[in-house]
Amino acid sequence: MFARAGLTGALLLSVSTAPLMAGKADDTFTWTTANEIGSADIYFANLRETLIVTYAMCDSLIYRDPLTDAYEPLLATSWEWTDATTMDVTLREGVTFHDGTAFGPEDVAYTLNFVADPANESQTQQLTGWIDTVEVTGPNSVRIHAKSPTPAALEYMTGTMPIFPEGHYDNAPEVPGADGTQRRDNGAVTPVCTGPYEMTTFEPGEGLTLEKNEGYFADSPKGTPQIGTIIFRTIKDPETQIAELVTGGVDWIWGVPTENVDMLAAMDGVEVVAAPTLRMSFLELDAAGRSGEDAPTTDVRVRQAIAHAIDREAIVENLVGDGSRVLPSICAPAQFGCETDVKQYDYDPEKARALLAEAGYEDGLSLPFWSYRDRQYAEAILNYLREVGITADLNFVQWGALRPALAGGEVELGNLTWGSNGVLDVSASTSYYFDGGEMDYARDADVTRWLEETNVETDPEARKALYSRALNRIADEAYKVPLFLYARTYGFNDAFDYPITDDELAHFYLGSWK
Repeated sequence: MFARAGLTGALLLSVSTAPLMAGKADDTFTWTTANEIGSADIYFANLRETLIVTYAMCDSLIYRDPLTDAYEPLLATSWEWTDATTMDVTLREGVTFHDGTAFGPEDVAYTLNFVADPANESQTQQLTGWIDTVEVTGPNSVRIHAKSPTPAALEYMTGTMPIFPEGHYDNAPEVPGADGTQRRDNGAVTPVCTGPYEMTTFEPGEGLTLEKNEGYFADSPKGTPQIGTIIFRTIKDPETQIAELVTGGVDWIWGVPTENVDMLAAMDGVEVVAAPTLRMSFLELDAAGRSGEDAPTTDVRVRQAIAHAIDREAIVENLVGDGSRVLPSICAPAQFGCETDVKQYDYDPEKARALLAEAGYEDGLSLPFWSYRDRQYAEAILNYLREVGITADLNFVQWGALRPALAGGEVELGNLTWGSNGVLDVSASTSYYFDGGEMDYARDADVTRWLEETNVETDPEARKALYSRALNRIADEAYKVPLFLYARTYGFNDAFDYPITDDELAHFYLGSWK
């Protein structure tokens, strides 16, 4: 059932005898994943790797300490809700952007007004869409007007809302849009930030370089940057990543295959650590018929059959590894409002076949199957589906290709992942996929309404009740199939010291050489 992608004998021999060349020697830290960073702007490239770069390169108004989850002042020194929809924010003085210009309230108002405007097509509307307007109220202050009470506002205002200089997007290049008309490619603008590292080179799809910001303000809760240079490289092959790690070509990888963990941990100069995350893996099912009115997944029996066809426990145990667990509901259990006491679909191939037959597919059916991350997991799912008579043709692509397909209603069945941008509230997970927008493949008006009510309800118990109601409906209808909560197994140069956290954010700006 599980395809193994372990190191070949020749490669294992070569890396086990190769000398380790740590990045400490030239104060250069190199990390890699299989994903391509197409844009370094988190507002227009909502990819985990881009978010990691954003935390190192940019600052937001508020910082959530990754070890304590406490909110701390960053570009803001204080904030206060003066009524249910108005927040007054006092800003830090003496801060400069990487290009030398002074940071001020005009920059905050410009950035937040721009990304909150749906016309500008930010990919993080679930985090910025609550903002109505932001106005400058003084030489070091702004006022944020919310569209309605927003109980999770402070969560949203942490690292996923970086501040750029006023006019930052004014010179965004024009490119042909999907409809043939010209549109602004805002994500192509090089980010100019105030953070501990400055981006000095960027090759979309290949890599980028960050250099220490020597002028970073000393009392930042992020601390003073210690590593001189941070480099990201895209390396798509897991075996090559491991070989590069143990030979000194890179200093950090993640997603170490389970079958390689013990071998890698035994290597001199390498440390291997597994940590839980907020990232959930799940199956997207087109219940609304966006990909076609006759899509088999519009039948709840087909969706339930798919849910019963997959042995999630086996995938967790044999593939994902330590720290992972089966996901009971379409939210991360650590998030506020995540109801896990919902209908479960145990592994039951016979029941899956019976449901398919009841739906008129006793001879099986074929479905296109999209995926973009961790191919070995997608292939395991394919094998399970095949066992109950579902032939799924895998279309494995980069996120940059999958996202427009999702937005365009083209995905009948897909293996997706979502890390909630590190936000500890269900509004950043479940609500994102059931808001009636381009990512919603259920189009259940009741679910959307209940989730919208949670966004403005300030009573915690009332919010929990609404989330529970929505999550129970989602499970009953099998709108999505929750698979597992990711654990990330990190392999890295043991000369590098940094805090490993459960938010799936590699906080390299906190790192140093031992």
